[in-house]
Amino acid sequence: MSEPVKKRAYRSAVREERARANRTAVLRAAERLFVANGYPATSVAAIAEAAGVSEDLVYLQFGTKRQLLVEVLNYDVTGAPDSAQVLDQPGPRAVLAQPDQRAQIAMFAADIARRTTRARPIDDVMVSAALVDDEVAAKHGEMHRIRLANLTQFVRSLAAHGGLRPGLGIEEAAATVWALTGPPMHRQLVGELGWSEQRFAGWIDSTLQAALLPER
Repeated sequence: MSEPVKKRAYRSAVREERARANRTAVLRAAERLFVANGYPATSVAAIAEAAGVSEDLVYLQFGTKRQLLVEVLNYDVTGAPDSAQVLDQPGPRAVLAQPDQRAQIAMFAADIARRTTRARPIDDVMVSAALVDDEVAAKHGEMHRIRLANLTQFVRSLAAHGGLRPGLGIEEAAATVWALTGPPMHRQLVGELGWSEQRFAGWIDSTLQAALLPER
């Protein structure tokens, strides 16, 4: 009785791995084409061809081109298909657990700079698509509200480990982090001024320490 069970488990694992590989291939192909050609000019058929899968498979896995765009942004933010939510990943969990505020900000800055560097090109695409697609605009706004909620958790943890600058509340501090670390700021400093990711991370680190923490 045990042999058929093992075969089924093996076959299931193979299918799951193949599905994951196909999903990753579609996400990567969609990212390349969306960034190169824009959202309106990129067809699902072109994405399927670039990924080496059928068009039907793309629709089966993602439903619509609009949802695929959303999933590409999620993929770039989290770093993997079907990844855990950002706050459940090892990097952010380590940031929240770090008891030293300044080390906490430095760890956060390195992590958020890396994520924003990955995500900004497709976020630019989504901003452009939102101008002509109300559903994309709504989803983009929702995703950035989620980002603000995640950053609020970071600020609460930071405050718990030593307090914030006098007179600075959690809401204002979270909004400050949200504004300084998001795609628009990355677009200006990295995209327009040519800063490296490392310089961007260092600027986030020093700026947040000055803006959020009590004087030593």
